[in-house]
Amino acid sequence: MRILQSLFFATLITFLAPSFAWSKDLVLSTYPLYLIAKDVTQGVEEPTLLLPPQQTGHDVQITPKTRQLASNAELVLWFGVKHEAPLQKLLGQQKNAISILDSHLMQTLPLRDVKGQAISGSLDTHVWLEPNNAIRIAFFIASLRSQQHPENKDKYWANARQFSKRMMDATKLSQAGRNLRHYWAFHDAFQYLERSMQLKYAGALSPDHDQAPTIAQLKYLNDHRPQDSMCLILGHGSADNVVQRLAPVNVVEANESMSDQNDFVTGWIKLANAIQQCLPRQ
Repeated sequence: MRILQSLFFATLITFLAPSFAWSKDLVLSTYPLYLIAKDVTQGVEEPTLLLPPQQTGHDVQITPKTRQLASNAELVLWFGVKHEAPLQKLLGQQKNAISILDSHLMQTLPLRDVKGQAISGSLDTHVWLEPNNAIRIAFFIASLRSQQHPENKDKYWANARQFSKRMMDATKLSQAGRNLRHYWAFHDAFQYLERSMQLKYAGALSPDHDQAPTIAQLKYLNDHRPQDSMCLILGHGSADNVVQRLAPVNVVEANESMSDQNDFVTGWIKLANAIQQCLPRQ
């Protein structure tokens, strides 16, 4: 743990060379970051969410209030332009805004196409779903806030360690007694759950959540199904019109943004359990 703490403080040299002169507000761009920050700052401060919980970063509506929150904050954390491109004009040149993905502390994976092949040079930005990444984010927040407010350093780090323990306990539960099982997704957004849940991606209906599946892709999935009964994970919306073409299939709507939860670890467990119930029994 001390080695990890030293690593994060060393990283801060890149981000926090000058001292900030803004307010003391900690602002988080999207809901998963906000939930992690709530755990890290518990008992010290109340973080502020920049965007409504339902806005994922892809579908941002920037309002005067959004601009004010960002400009008045002491620190703004966002995933970065690769996940939240619409925020680039607002945060890209703002000195008090730090990108999680640009920190190079995350374990990242490339995007995959609808047949499961990695796309060279791409990045899957749903990094918070990987438990180790969620823990790294928590310690990164603790490091940043400890640098800005050293009087609260012990509390920030104690909270981050507690978050880490809860997250690892949740991961152990999700792995207990599991064999590798295959699944489909409407679009590839859940690969950061695969290691901890013993999952194997077998393809997607569409390359993007806004694009309808093609007949050719449905045929490909049926022709290459690795097991008789499959689980289909939806992000948001419905796929009722194609489910019958993929039968036998179980369907689950999984909210990767956790916008319906008040606690990150609880939200992660709920997401994992929902997918678990969808998967064929071993």
